[in-house]
Amino acid sequence: MMYTIKKVAEMTGISGHTLRFYDKEGLFPYVARDQNNVRVFSDEDLEWVRTVKCLRDTGMPLAEAKEYVQLCLQGDATIPRRYEMLRKQLQKAEQHLVEIQDRMNTLKMKTEYYKGVLEGKRQDLWNPVHFTRADRKPQRKEKDPSSMPA
Repeated sequence: MMYTIKKVAEMTGISGHTLRFYDKEGLFPYVARDQNNVRVFSDEDLEWVRTVKCLRDTGMPLAEAKEYVQLCLQGDATIPRRYEMLRKQLQKAEQHLVEIQDRMNTLKMKTEYYKGVLEGKRQDLWNPVHFTRADRKPQRKEKDPSSMPA
């Protein structure tokens, strides 16, 4: 089956502009053109698109993604280098996942805290507006009644 840029964009979430740019940069080496010189992607091309999207979405710089594609085109002799590139990218993605999990845990803790505040089970003492610069301890602002906990 053959797909237009518009269809590939819908299927992958990559904009048509970015797909054209990536193609021009050589990241999709086998994309053909029809009689009107319009790019048409095969199912095999979609695999290249998905691979490049994965590499870029995990933070691989464009130059490295281009290098990876070029190594693929050079054949099996480059498998050790490709393996190493992907292994390093996997490590980066795993580290990013740990960082995201830490952020999610902080957000969960904060939402549970604020749920308790909303339910009247605790006072909102985490808001920096309640801190004084001198001792950095929570202080309630008496001037604004709307800032007082329920």
